[in-house]
Amino acid sequence: MIGKQTVDSKSIEKSQLYFNSFIIYFNTQGRYKNDIQYIICDSIKQLYPYAESHPRYLSDLQHISADFLIRHIDYCFHIWQQYPWCKDIDFDTFCKYILPYTTSNCYWEQAADFFEQKYATLRDSVCHKSYKEIGKIIAEDIDKTFVQNWVLFSQKHKGLLPTTFENLAKAQIGTCLEANIYKIAALRANGIPAALNTFPNWGNANSPHFWTEIIGDEHIEKLYDNTQRPYISDSDILVDNIFWKNTYSPTVKDTLPHVSIQYCRTIPKVYRINYEIQQNCLALRAKEEIPDFFRNPGIEDITDKYIVCKDIEVPLWDNKHKKEYVYLCCYDDNNWIPVCWSIPRKKQALFTKVGVNMLYLPAYYENGAIIPAGNAFILKENGELKCFSEEADKKEISATFYSKTPYRLHTALQAAGTVGTRFSVCNKKDLSDSLNVYTIEKLPFYEDSFKIPTNKKYRYLVCDFQNTPAFQDAYSIAEIKIFGKNRQQLEGKLTGTKGISDNKLENVMDEDRVSFYQPDKSEKRQYIVFDLGQPREIEKVEFYPRSDDNRIVTGELYELFYWDKKWISLGRQYGKENRLAFHNIPQNALFRIHNHTRGKEHRPFTYEEGKQVWW
Repeated sequence: MIGKQTVDSKSIEKSQLYFNSFIIYFNTQGRYKNDIQYIICDSIKQLYPYAESHPRYLSDLQHISADFLIRHIDYCFHIWQQYPWCKDIDFDTFCKYILPYTTSNCYWEQAADFFEQKYATLRDSVCHKSYKEIGKIIAEDIDKTFVQNWVLFSQKHKGLLPTTFENLAKAQIGTCLEANIYKIAALRANGIPAALNTFPNWGNANSPHFWTEIIGDEHIEKLYDNTQRPYISDSDILVDNIFWKNTYSPTVKDTLPHVSIQYCRTIPKVYRINYEIQQNCLALRAKEEIPDFFRNPGIEDITDKYIVCKDIEVPLWDNKHKKEYVYLCCYDDNNWIPVCWSIPRKKQALFTKVGVNMLYLPAYYENGAIIPAGNAFILKENGELKCFSEEADKKEISATFYSKTPYRLHTALQAAGTVGTRFSVCNKKDLSDSLNVYTIEKLPFYEDSFKIPTNKKYRYLVCDFQNTPAFQDAYSIAEIKIFGKNRQQLEGKLTGTKGISDNKLENVMDEDRVSFYQPDKSEKRQYIVFDLGQPREIEKVEFYPRSDDNRIVTGELYELFYWDKKWISLGRQYGKENRLAFHNIPQNALFRIHNHTRGKEHRPFTYEEGKQVWW
């Protein structure tokens, strides 16, 4: 129990308003519909703008009662000995993965009663199944109702988490961490051995990740090698959430010779969070400040269970070291994030079980800051290190860039959902004289356009998406712009299929490429009508599918950087023809592009054979 703690409910009383509302809604509806959680939070924020919590933690050793521990231990032994599916679970597995009362500093004294009642009917119907089969049933049941909403809690309404386990159980909402804390408690309460797996950061994306492992799950025959491949079936999901979308579509493929679709997230390390203290953990041995992630004494490195990995000797710049430990870091949106540690020995450090096909930076950790200790490098699958800065004096003749982040599958799917959209022009109000002028036949890369080669004037432009394909995401479009003579943008009134929630019809002409319109598919007609007020000459129409808006945009200001011990500017440039063209830039370098006009997301990349390769 050393180091275990639980949030003090009194310290988060102000955020309880939100969870009380979640609980009332969930009890009434049984699930969250049409992103109602955002509406709930926005409404409370307007009424109580200062309802923010300042969580304080209580030590379990000081605040958990002996009575609770006795009841909990007796209950766990009871289910282990009485439930027929537990007969093959040995004592060591029971002690490590059923008996613990907490996962990641979160427990509830009434949890056993809650889950005993919740799954009573299920237990009676599955007593002939194995504990792995029952665990899968419970896990899938939780996935249907527990809403994992990273954006709501980490961006829109910060400060609502952490919260109590009781709130998680009754409100059924949180980030992936809370969802898995809840899932593990449910599994253990039903005699299923389970543990929380995690890593500090994705390799090619932002944020940490958590998922539940049922101990005894089938061995993975082919480990994940961090290379890009499309999702085909659920058997491809070796680690929860590695695909940007668990969807296969043969019509979604590389759109342009210079752009590739990114299907997968990559993973540098995998750790298991144990209740049992791990004797070789950094938390026990370190005498200096260490990153928050490694302060947990229960973390165990299980990378080789999931990921193709290598033991590598990483070169360092100095023979003498300012810190006792050195870390390998991955990059998120703005920072290098430590993902594993080692003890430096002269001008190198041995790192074990490191995920391949990944970008890393060796660094020290001091006062919360990352201080580079060696060159950034890419670990190739054969164990070779491709280091940056060593050949930075060589120049590239020229390079053309089209985006500041990878073109990810979910963005491609949103674009593909517009294929089949038909545009027509007419003058009659009933649209009976409609003339088809363009059909979207290929996947548009963020934006596309067409011209209307005629001098005739038209009052109405009709966008008909009645027969677009049914992809995983519903039809959505961010912007449609209509231009007359001399590139004059034409304005008009909008009518058509109503939008869903905040994705209203007017978003199509709000000059915002991120907001989008999503029609109500229950309506019989699926279309938008632009009424220009009077017949006008229409020369060109531009359309923008729903997207992350991370392509290079004409007229916006960008800055190119390369990495050499720090990010060094190579100059600023305005986007032209939706691209950037730079000359005499370092060859074999690591780059990133920052947009100074709008947006903040970016990823590091290399430039190989005329393409941006993302890391």
